[in-house]
Amino acid sequence: MPPVQSPETEHPETEHRAKVITFFQQKGGAGKSTDAVNVAAVLGENNPSADPDDPDCPCPVVAAGIDLQGSLEKWARKVPAKRLPFDYVVTRGRLGEIPDLVRDPSVRRIVVDTPGFADIDPEADLDAIDPLGKGPAAEAMREILDLTDLALVPIVPVETLTHDPAEYTVERLLRPRGIKFRMVINNWDSGTDRTKADLKDMQEWCNKRGYPYMPQAVRRYKLHAKAPEQGLTVIQYPESGTALRAREDFYKLALAVEGLI
Repeated sequence: MPPVQSPETEHPETEHRAKVITFFQQKGGAGKSTDAVNVAAVLGENNPSADPDDPDCPCPVVAAGIDLQGSLEKWARKVPAKRLPFDYVVTRGRLGEIPDLVRDPSVRRIVVDTPGFADIDPEADLDAIDPLGKGPAAEAMREILDLTDLALVPIVPVETLTHDPAEYTVERLLRPRGIKFRMVINNWDSGTDRTKADLKDMQEWCNKRGYPYMPQAVRRYKLHAKAPEQGLTVIQYPESGTALRAREDFYKLALAVEGLI
């Protein structure tokens, strides 16, 4: 079990340490993968490799997936290599690869997509610091928790099934370790919520619990849902008014991330 850190403890800086931004949410379907890939894409566009024409030249931004199914790889492999603005690695639960990346002098940012908590210990006491059980998924999660500089927790307005798992994520994994976190209000249906009542309710839910949230909500668009199959990241969306608005959310989100790390 890792030692408990004081609230929002900063990782000590050594010679070089890439910053690690991790998307956590106990429940699947809240949009972790979409957020992780698109934040990595925007960060990669803003931090290009030293020689963009050389496919072997390392990119300063790496997207990492630790789930055993390799979801991130399925998406990234469909994006033409010359259009992929980040490098990626899929560990499938293997340990040691992401710590090596953190120390790699060519890497500046690592964006991590995590699975739902597959290895929760059902008998863990509510006061236990670490509710993760045993197994490769649990050990991979512990490794990432120890490395994370900023945790982002997607939560969806109206979809209450994402709310309790988000609270569990914060209270059982992030706060006990002192990890800096922000909620990401995700998949907000701005088309039907024209008065922003649902958005305000979600913000109030966060405020009541003392959960800071990112200033930019990510709006729901079909473009996002279709992008993995089409091999697109948000920076490659076709030119249209909808695409511009969809891109705007992630550019603002990535900018806010840079301001926090």
